[in-house]
Amino acid sequence: MTISRKNNAGFTLTEVVVAILIIMVGMLGLLQAVGVATDHNLKNQLRDEAVQVGEKYMNIQRAKPFDLLSTPAKGGYHTRYEPSRVRGGNKPYSVDLTVDELSTSTFAPSRQLSVKVSWTYKGVTYENRVTAPVSILR
Repeated sequence: MTISRKNNAGFTLTEVVVAILIIMVGMLGLLQAVGVATDHNLKNQLRDEAVQVGEKYMNIQRAKPFDLLSTPAKGGYHTRYEPSRVRGGNKPYSVDLTVDELSTSTFAPSRQLSVKVSWTYKGVTYENRVTAPVSILR
């Protein structure tokens, strides 16, 4: 029995199905990696924006004259909310401002300014704190 060369060329249907299956498994792995990378990227963008919000409020506080920095005993602060501009960050940032007395010396009184920015992403609450001491020589 002779086998003609013309019939030996090409792939069988089984080989094509196995090749497609292997390619699909590889593509699903790549798709999963893209999802994880996108999730981490969004988390980092939310954190970066929270740092900017904290710095903004800290700069506002530091620009005030020393005598106008209120302490909790003088009325304190309430929680403020800052909207998120990041895609997927549909919940606002919670911003808490506090001023604590460090020294009540008449020569060099000092206070500590604190800004705490909190946000929630996928059911987990994150926070960023910015603190700075402020004093004045009299």
